[in-house]
Amino acid sequence: MYEDERLTESGKKTRELIFRTAVEVLKKEGYDKLTIRKICAASGTSNGSFYHFFKNKDELLAYYYNISADRFIEEHIDEMNNANLAEQMMITYRYYIRYSADYGVDFCMNFFNAKNRAIDPAYMYNAFYEISRKYLHQKESELKEGNDADTVAKELCILAKGIIFDWATERGSYDITVTADRMFAAYLAGVVKQTD
Repeated sequence: MYEDERLTESGKKTRELIFRTAVEVLKKEGYDKLTIRKICAASGTSNGSFYHFFKNKDELLAYYYNISADRFIEEHIDEMNNANLAEQMMITYRYYIRYSADYGVDFCMNFFNAKNRAIDPAYMYNAFYEISRKYLHQKESELKEGNDADTVAKELCILAKGIIFDWATERGSYDITVTADRMFAAYLAGVVKQTD
């Protein structure tokens, strides 16, 4: 999906170094202080290297989910193809939530920031939003009357971001996976037809 096969191993390592450095700066200093200059200084790379891999800070942050989406598809393609629509959405967003939480409370608190355009699917390609849209369109007949694939995809994305943001503001005080499963199941019961 996102991985550029034309990159050399050295290029992949440099891109990963820039990304990992940005994650650390974001965790420690927040979104507002995450600058390209600071990322390059902390990673020991040049501005030219940064712009070789990313157009801007938002694209760098979008890379976070795009690489995870590649892994998700590799690991779950068979499971997704053999599941009904509600199960597909649960599998997708369980992975999304867990992947986010694994980066920690500080990262999530700073990443899920209204200024971060990388989390806005209307502005920038959002891999998990697009995965859910794809499967929702494939099985749109499983949606209850009055629901459409694009609206449900958007609402699932909103729900995921809200859960992650709340968990981060609560300093990780509850099991995000349990809470997310309960909330997604309740939402999906309202929009997806029950299947046997």
